[in-house]
Amino acid sequence: MAVKKVAGEGLTLKHKIGYAAGDAGGVMTLILVSSYMTRYVTNVLTINFATLSVLLLIWNIWDMVNDPLMGTLMDKMFAKSSGNKDKFRPWLLYSIAPIVLGMIAFFSVPSLLSGFGAIAALFIFKIVYELGYTMMNIGMGSLLGTMAKNDPERAQLSSARGMGSTVGGMIAMVLVPQMLGRFGETTTGYFWSAVVCAVLGGFTIFIHYLWTEERNTASKAVKADDESQKVKFSDILNVFKKNRAFLALSMHSIIIVFGTTIYGQFNAYMYADVLGDISLMSYTSIISMSLTMVILSIAPVIVKKMGSTVRVIRTSLLIGLSMMLGLFGLMLSTNVAPTVFLFVSGIGYALINLSVQMQWGLVGEAIDYNEYLTGKRTEGAIYGTFSLTRRVGQTISQSLAVLMIGWIGYNPELTNAGVSQAGGTILGIQVMTLVVPAVAAIGSWLCFKFVWNLDGSTGKELSVWRNSKVAPVAEVEAVVETV
Repeated sequence: MAVKKVAGEGLTLKHKIGYAAGDAGGVMTLILVSSYMTRYVTNVLTINFATLSVLLLIWNIWDMVNDPLMGTLMDKMFAKSSGNKDKFRPWLLYSIAPIVLGMIAFFSVPSLLSGFGAIAALFIFKIVYELGYTMMNIGMGSLLGTMAKNDPERAQLSSARGMGSTVGGMIAMVLVPQMLGRFGETTTGYFWSAVVCAVLGGFTIFIHYLWTEERNTASKAVKADDESQKVKFSDILNVFKKNRAFLALSMHSIIIVFGTTIYGQFNAYMYADVLGDISLMSYTSIISMSLTMVILSIAPVIVKKMGSTVRVIRTSLLIGLSMMLGLFGLMLSTNVAPTVFLFVSGIGYALINLSVQMQWGLVGEAIDYNEYLTGKRTEGAIYGTFSLTRRVGQTISQSLAVLMIGWIGYNPELTNAGVSQAGGTILGIQVMTLVVPAVAAIGSWLCFKFVWNLDGSTGKELSVWRNSKVAPVAEVEAVVETV
């Protein structure tokens, strides 16, 4: 009998690019929805802010429920198959059609209608798009656990996802402002922006499906006759009760998503109505995302020197919020050149948003910790629950952002007529764009400083448990052929 080593034991470059392609494709579509939807609905479709606020509330409540249910459904469907197929990859393929078709329809069909018909079309096609996006996002996030076999691989895939998200975001945030600058903020401009983002995003998600592989057999082990291993919808509540690390991530998620979403919602208003040129958003996106890519590319080295991912996140949050608050104070005392604003805000936002780009490895840690505590491996349910917390932040911020635009006195008719907004309105836009993200960064820092608990003895206990679990599986996988 001879033992042969498994070919290609580690993650390949194709695996990493494939995993990165998931968030790249999703973010390409999400940027248009998250950053430009309000202006499209109110300025182009002329639907009032109050109606949009109600629509956002309904959409986001559904998404909040849909995310953990989708993740739990994936776990339950896989359990029923007794582990005889891929757990998450099929869902990636199913998601492409509703994402592409729903997005294009959302930014085109309502403009052909009026009154209640336009509102109904908006409602339906946003639901279709979000169904596809949720399916892709939960599948992609949960896939990390079934691809990575150890901590280094988990870190590599986490960095790859951050890089993919950054590249996808950069593509969308460079293309969309340029297209709107060329075609105008009209039905034509938004239609072609949606077509380009949807087609590119859908193709990239397909690459994600093709180039990923569920390699971690230990995470896919299913004991159909073991009642304690069966996935239940009630498991979602137990995650919050028992898993302190996950609680820290969830609190961070709600807070940081609130800040970054407000930033994204008001950034277009800052460039279009305060700085006078919406196409400048392309340059601040290039700056912030280029910096993010550089940091992520050297993240393993930085983490090693600083001791943990959490410490890197806390440091970046403090530097980023200081830059945003400093820029706001400067704008109160003097006229700041657009180039200075886009440079400083781009770097500040990149450092704050780094906590989002680097959190995925920590989610993997929380998933392992949950299995350590409960004995169940439920990536889908846990990632779906984590996605729920992100939806909570989005629900609050998007609804408030729409209301706040009205509260600060923003008048779309002035913009359409080429007239400047009032001074109080401009100040309100500056506060929303710079101060709110900084305050959110403070809240996130507090979560990682005082609630996260996997840096000390608990983290060491988890590492010992994980090594004891992986070792027997590694011994079995080493024997792949007998002679």
